[in-house]
Amino acid sequence: MREYKEVFLKYLCSEGMKMTRTREAILDAVFVTHSHFDVEDLYQQLRRSKKLVSRATIYRTLPYLLEAGLIRRSMCSDHKEEYEHIYGHPNHLHLLCVSCGKILEQADNELEQVLLRIASQHGFTLDDYVVSLKGHCADCRNKSNKDNDKGER
Repeated sequence: MREYKEVFLKYLCSEGMKMTRTREAILDAVFVTHSHFDVEDLYQQLRRSKKLVSRATIYRTLPYLLEAGLIRRSMCSDHKEEYEHIYGHPNHLHLLCVSCGKILEQADNELEQVLLRIASQHGFTLDDYVVSLKGHCADCRNKSNKDNDKGER
């Protein structure tokens, strides 16, 4: 059994719940997704793999995955509730393009050391962090520059 399944099973047992086939299908769909996702993304992915899971069941299952520490809400989207799986993955920062919505992820050990130092200075134990930077990606900047160049002719 995959380690994330063991973590989820342990969580469910501690809450007096069972691992159903539906919960397991949702969990597997989350962990084969290596990008940010929302309920609709999971629903479509499960449909493509011929799993009959309702959106309502996905909505009901996601809080359990959050509480088990397997996923977290993404701080990147202003438009919809997105998630990412975090179990077994290092912390990272997000670069969000405000023009096209593209999300780039980057691990940064130097930043993590700064955050740990700041936390320590305040007697704080750092368990997790989320860093999101908003700006414009290279593609959107290049497109904007080309559009401006055309307008100047």
